[in-house]
Amino acid sequence: MASIPTAAVLMSTIVRLEQSYRRDDNATALFAIYEKLCEPFEDLTEERDILLSKAAALMVIKYWVEQAA
Repeated sequence: MASIPTAAVLMSTIVRLEQSYRRDDNATALFAIYEKLCEPFEDLTEERDILLSKAAALMVIKYWVEQAA
């Protein structure tokens, strides 16, 4: 059975991916959209919901970068 990641694990993953894709030429345009998309996420009341939303958006960027390679 898969374990449920903690908020700390989610935050660590988000920070790592944001740092990585912020510097990636293939992700520049999508990262700008990601930053705008994250603004309404902050209106969510649960920290876990915010983190999961950001992680999901980052997975789109990750997929895009991998397909461009």
